[in-house]
Amino acid sequence: MTPTALKPRNQTEEAILEAAREALAEDGFERMTIDGIAKRAYVSRTAVYFYFTNKRAVVDRLIQRAFADIYDAAEPYFAGDGDPRQELRQALWRVVSVVNRNADLLLLAGRLYGQEDRLPPEWEPYIRRLVKAAERRIRRDQRRGAAPADIPASLAAQALTAMVERHITMEVIRGGRTATESIGVLAELWWRAAYSFPGGGAGGAPSA
Repeated sequence: MTPTALKPRNQTEEAILEAAREALAEDGFERMTIDGIAKRAYVSRTAVYFYFTNKRAVVDRLIQRAFADIYDAAEPYFAGDGDPRQELRQALWRVVSVVNRNADLLLLAGRLYGQEDRLPPEWEPYIRRLVKAAERRIRRDQRRGAAPADIPASLAAQALTAMVERHITMEVIRGGRTATESIGVLAELWWRAAYSFPGGGAGGAPSA
C-alpha cells in the first residue's frame, strides 16, 4: 500500500486514527474499544465502523502509516545523489525519530502478530519497499563510481537493511532506547560495507 493510499480520506477518518492512537497510549489495546474511539473522536460508533471493521483494523492502519513515515524519513539517502555517508547519517536520524514516536505501537504490533524478537512477516511488504529503495541507491552509486560493484546491490541492500531492522527492533522498539549513540555506528557500518573499495579506498566525500 502506497503512502498516498494510507492518507486519511477526510477529517473524520483522521480524527478516528488520532483517537485510536490516544486510546492505545492511555488504555492499551486490550481495553481500547470502538465505543471509546468514537467518543474520543466525537463521532458515532457507526462512523468508526464505516471506516474500520474492528479495532485491529484501526491499529493495522496506524502501523502502515508508521512504515510510510519511516520510508519518507529515509528519503535523504534513498533519493539523494550527494555524499552517501552524510545522507545515511541524516536518514537514520530521521528514521529512528519516527520509530521513537511509534515505539509503543510497533511493540504492540509485534506482540499481536506473535513475533517479539523480529519484525512480523505481515510487515514484509513494507520492509521490501525499504530494501528496494536502498538497492536503487546503491546501484546508482555503483554506476557513478562512488561504490564498488563487486557486491550485488540487491544483496548489499538486503543485508544492510536487515542489520538496521534488527538493531532497531531489539534496541529501540523492545529495549526502549533512543539509539542516539547507535545512529553513527549504523551509518558507518553501512557506508563501509557498501562504499569501501578493495585496498582501503572509499567512495563519496569524507565526513567532517
